[in-house]
Amino acid sequence: MNTGIGNLTTYIPTADLFLSHWSQCLLAYAPKILSVRLPDNTTVTRAQFVSVRDALQAQQITVQARLTDQYIARGAIEIQKAALLVQFNLFTSLVDGYFQNTDFFAARPLAPSQGFGQLTFSSPLFDAMSLWEKINAGPAPAGVTLPLVLADGTTKGAFASAVSALQFAYTHERDMAQNVTLARSARNRIQDRAYDIMKAYRESVPGIMANFPDLVETLPRLTPLPGHTPAAVNASAVLEGTNQSKVVYDASSEATLESYQLRGNVGDEYSDEDAIVIATNVPGTAREFVTPFGLNQPGAKVALKVYVILTSGNEAGSGVMFVERPAQALPLAA
Repeated sequence: MNTGIGNLTTYIPTADLFLSHWSQCLLAYAPKILSVRLPDNTTVTRAQFVSVRDALQAQQITVQARLTDQYIARGAIEIQKAALLVQFNLFTSLVDGYFQNTDFFAARPLAPSQGFGQLTFSSPLFDAMSLWEKINAGPAPAGVTLPLVLADGTTKGAFASAVSALQFAYTHERDMAQNVTLARSARNRIQDRAYDIMKAYRESVPGIMANFPDLVETLPRLTPLPGHTPAAVNASAVLEGTNQSKVVYDASSEATLESYQLRGNVGDEYSDEDAIVIATNVPGTAREFVTPFGLNQPGAKVALKVYVILTSGNEAGSGVMFVERPAQALPLAA
């Protein structure tokens, strides 16, 4: 395979191609050492490039871990919002049923939507807390005992604590989002370093290895050759067991098929920036992938694609598939 970097996803496979070629050149060039010079007037050996490649792979994994943290934090927010909406509606139902023809009835807030953001979702909750406190301090209408307790046993204090916990959950999610940004920035800097090294290698080898035309001819590419884009294949994915994705896909009829790749990232959207190569199958092997990628925590979700790769490096991805690991069930109230 001599495909090159089709997009950000393929940095590691491309780096591996360069490392393999570099090894062959070192054998042919011995006892001399083949290093490359970068624009900043530093030199890089193959061993140093191995360190850059490994650092990039480690940082790609870190990005996925930070995305998992962010996705779990978002999921926790949605769970808390749903629970608060139930309690909010129980509260307004009591106001509707027992406080008609009172000033309290006129002040009852309208329910927010589950999809609202922090401010617009929380504001009616704060209004409900304030009104609940005033109701508890007022005279009790017929059929009501004060302080007001909801049908599920929720007190005003418990509701206020849940609203406060939601605000902390939003703060935690923003912290996790910032961690994703920091991890991406670190990854991109390593990626740029890897690209500069591979570019310098391509520029250096033709001159240094001129006496070895086979090695010059097989120099890995940084970008695919112009040419035919393959037809994408249909693929589907399901959760297998508790923490694995099973992906099956149709066969490609492309004459120059090189491989199938499973790519993906954590989250509920597929991102060409964040997706990594999870596994590769050669033609003729079973058309499936089974992987625990991204599903190491309850509530985690991954976005996946199967790519058809040609020997020219041109590629096409399937539709996006999603697999989600069920969240842990909340303990039943005593």
